[in-house]
Amino acid sequence: MATDEKKRFSLWKWLGVMLIALPVGIFTALVAECYWNWFAVPSLHVSELSFLQMLGILWLIQLLIPKPSSNADANRWILLPSVVELCVPEEKQQALAELKEPPPIAGILENFSLIVGQIASNAFMLALGFVLHIFV
Repeated sequence: MATDEKKRFSLWKWLGVMLIALPVGIFTALVAECYWNWFAVPSLHVSELSFLQMLGILWLIQLLIPKPSSNADANRWILLPSVVELCVPEEKQQALAELKEPPPIAGILENFSLIVGQIASNAFMLALGFVLHIFV
């Protein structure tokens, strides 16, 4: 793949992630806004927040608090195939080489499951919070 094609693919991949991540983040902000207005406002005697204020606060938190780095895990998984290769007999090396190639759909399915999991978690928390809010 040429360098220009890689850059173009990378740009489309980034745009695709943004088109999916933004709605998920917006839904998360909606859930957080509901929780704030349902529970924090009456308990802490603070002002209600609008949706846009909560969205801005969540973005600020994401900027200020970095996510834990997965470099240690990544390095462990990079080293593992090399160690396994040393243990595999010569006649099985070709079969191992074929197994090492991940299917292209694997990354897409992993990301899809993370997104669906986040949406389901948010929806469950919203429903649970609403029920609790009714009883409080």
